[in-house]
Amino acid sequence: MAGAAPPLASQPELIDSWRAWLVAVGAGLSCGVAFGTIYTFGAFIESMSAEFGAGQGGTSVMIGIATLLFFSTGIISGPLLHRLGPRPLLAVGGAMFVAGLVLTSSVSQLWHGYVVYGIGCGFGAGLFVSPLFATAASWFLRNRAVSQGLVATGPGLGTMFLVPLAERMIENLGWREAFRWLAVIGAITFIVCFVLVRRTPIVATAHPREHVRRVCRTKAFWLLTIGSALFAVPVIGSLAAIIPFARSVGISASAAAWLLSVVGGASIVGRLLLTSFARALGSVRLLTISFGMLPVAYVIWFLASDRYWQIVVFAVLLGVGYGGFVALQGDVTPHLFGVAGIGSVLGRLFFCYGIGSMVGPILMLTMHEQTGGTLVPIAVVAVFALAGTLVISRLTRDPVPLGPPDGPPAKRSPVQLSPPSVWMPVPANGPIGR
Repeated sequence: MAGAAPPLASQPELIDSWRAWLVAVGAGLSCGVAFGTIYTFGAFIESMSAEFGAGQGGTSVMIGIATLLFFSTGIISGPLLHRLGPRPLLAVGGAMFVAGLVLTSSVSQLWHGYVVYGIGCGFGAGLFVSPLFATAASWFLRNRAVSQGLVATGPGLGTMFLVPLAERMIENLGWREAFRWLAVIGAITFIVCFVLVRRTPIVATAHPREHVRRVCRTKAFWLLTIGSALFAVPVIGSLAAIIPFARSVGISASAAAWLLSVVGGASIVGRLLLTSFARALGSVRLLTISFGMLPVAYVIWFLASDRYWQIVVFAVLLGVGYGGFVALQGDVTPHLFGVAGIGSVLGRLFFCYGIGSMVGPILMLTMHEQTGGTLVPIAVVAVFALAGTLVISRLTRDPVPLGPPDGPPAKRSPVQLSPPSVWMPVPANGPIGR
């Protein structure tokens, strides 16, 4: 019929193609450097708090601001993704991220770090992290869960390698020089990834804003956002606190830094292992399992005291659960709501996650400083972990009915990218190269 949108399968070389896998690799590397660098902050806390005469709680505000902006900027970058594509966001955000690290290395007062680290690294990374996850998801249909696992492997690798590297550089070169070298690593990586990343090969013929508004009115969306915020409090709090907590019970600096590497390595296992079962067991069910690992992990940490091997077990469970969450959220979201406006939907999810990410480090490190021990903060965030598990366990496993703006809801097939009338292939000379 004249004027009808051609079927998506008319360009099979784009969806699930080698080009799509290159986009996933580029997205994974960029996110890996961003996440990994942010998570090195636990290694910097002791040196920075000593130099500036601030406690761990005051120093943790720096990472709290950065993680809030890191995740919550997605609410801005999601709509920008639909308009500009991922490459301009990666270019601007990557430049801000690198500049933030360089400026942080030169601060003379701690509050200066709140500004330059928070805005440069937090807001800068927030401009491209959520859009890259969304972009990679929209390049796949059959292999979306696996591709999201690949993208999410980047943060695991970044954490596994950059944290001990930062600890070594801080010990040998000082914390200021360590920030500068992290900036060099980031700059090189972002340039490579800029070459690999491309805009999605499909565009919405319907306006994505109305679709996003309908998504935000669903119960499933609110369960997912509230669960994500509750999940972030213990996870991001622990990533910032695990090194100071381990040091406070007599564990050496190198062994404490290695715990974050264990989290990063285990998160890779969680990303790849859990996403490989997504087709058989369903991404929503696996996401619930990822949440359920956290309460168990915190019971183990609570009972560990100074037993290093037990803290390692906690780190493994934390990493697997966190890795599964990061990878599966990128599959659960389009499964439930479709990919129309996915950047904006994921941006809202990241925003709620960012609120929890700000609360977690400040809460855990301040309570640790005030109580002089680790048991109270661990017990408190364990409650958040349990609450998040209970919330996410109520999430539906089926695609959410989303009808036209003025019509009745229409149940979508889980194998469709979205309603057939919403998506069409981009012409060869279209905006794929942005």
